[in-house]
Amino acid sequence: MTATAGVALTAPAAYAANTTSSQVYRFYPGGGYKSTRTGEIDFVVTTVRDGKGNLVSASGTLSGHNNVQGQALGINMAFTQPYASGSAAGYTLTGKVVLQACLAKKLPVCGPSGTITFTDTVVKYGPQTPAHANSSNPGLWPIFSTP
Repeated sequence: MTATAGVALTAPAAYAANTTSSQVYRFYPGGGYKSTRTGEIDFVVTTVRDGKGNLVSASGTLSGHNNVQGQALGINMAFTQPYASGSAAGYTLTGKVVLQACLAKKLPVCGPSGTITFTDTVVKYGPQTPAHANSSNPGLWPIFSTP
């Protein structure tokens, strides 16, 4: 091995460090007058990949808030945080939010609920798919991906 003055010889790193990235998917529940948006639900998908781009882990979180109309309707959001299922080839993250209007001062009982199921698939190699949201009661509780 020949050394050159002023050049340090180092062994190459076996693998680069893991990289973490997050993608925020925003969804907007309907349920207001003519299915107007009543708030926002954020589905955050976080992935960790090794230096070669292989998937190390995937996780997700759900959070949300009502806008003025959602507050006026007394909409409750009950979150079930996403869980991962799958194999070494990839994971599907699934989480749920139950929506229900409860005008406690005017109605003794809450109105019908709807469950919004959020899913996202993260594959071992390559990009993740866009997140999807489906409503169990789309007539009363539609879900939108635009504000």
